[in-house]
Amino acid sequence: MADFMKSYEPQTYAAMRIVTGLLFLWHGTQKLFGFPLPAHPDAPAFVLYVAGPIELVGGVLVMIGLFTRWTAFLCSGLMAAAYWMAHGTQALFPLVNGG
Repeated sequence: MADFMKSYEPQTYAAMRIVTGLLFLWHGTQKLFGFPLPAHPDAPAFVLYVAGPIELVGGVLVMIGLFTRWTAFLCSGLMAAAYWMAHGTQALFPLVNGG
């Protein structure tokens, strides 16, 4: 990190954690409650009922900073599996597979 930013490290870390948690929370509410947009109509039920709660609860926990390491580990594993289910079977590189 650049020297002039060292004094802002805690604030930057908190902002990144809050935004990441908010994005997980948003996708969890989309899958479970259909808010702000309904979930994809072709999404299988296990995606809605397994990924939805993990994203919802994980997003809140990451956002407030509670059990952050374990929650981030679980959520990142979920996103890796979701990536390979949706995009990874089409091509290896994200530029080619739409991911």
